[in-house]
Order: sequence, then structure tokens, then C-alpha cells
Amino acid sequence: MASDELKIVLEDVKEKFDTVIEGINMVRETLERHKEENQREHEEFKKAILGVQVDVSGLKTDVAILKTDVGILKTDVAILKTDVAILKTDVAILKTDVAILKTDVSEIRKDLNEHRDNTELHAGEMRKKA
Repeated sequence: MASDELKIVLEDVKEKFDTVIEGINMVRETLERHKEENQREHEEFKKAILGVQVDVSGLKTDVAILKTDVGILKTDVAILKTDVAILKTDVAILKTDVAILKTDVSEIRKDLNEHRDNTELHAGEMRKKA
């Protein structure tokens, strides 16, 4: 009888162990699924982060190029400012030259008019003598 009771108790313990083992196996399967899902998510995040790093690297390159372009534009603007200053000086010189030319033309006209007047007077005196 004791052995029958012992068999019943052992069978009961075996069933409980089987239940515990089955539960542990279910937990392991669930953990394995979560592990695989987490691994997949991790890889997706890793790819996304690498993509962002590539984008940031590209943007850094673009910024460096833009900085270079801005530097070149600043140099060009400085050169243009110098050119404008030179042109202003040249225009001022040309204005002075034009004023001198006007004065010279005015004097030449005056001289021509005096010469014409003298020639006409001289021609008139020659006619009178003839």
C-alpha cells in the first residue's frame, strides 16, 4: 500500500514536473521569439542610424562646399569693390579730361574766330589797296 501511495505521489510529482517543464519550454519559446524580434528591431534601428550618419556626413560635405563658395564669393565681392573704386577714379579723371578738352576746344574756337576776323580784316585792307 505504501508503495501504491508512493507511486501515486511520484506520478503526481512527475505530472507537476512535466507541467513545470512545459511552462519553462513555453517561456523559452516566448523569450526566443522576443529575442529574435528585438534582434530584428535592433538591426532596423542600426540601419536607420547608419542611414542618418550617411545623410549627416553628406550634409557636412555640402556645408564645407558652401563655406568654400562663400569664401570665394567674399573674395569676388572684394575684387568688385576694388574695381568699382578704380572705375570711380577713372570716371573722375575722365570728367577732368573732358573739362580740359572743352576748355581747349573753346580756346581753339576763339583762336579760329580771331584768325578769321584778322584774315577778313587783312583781306578787306588788301581790297582797299587794290
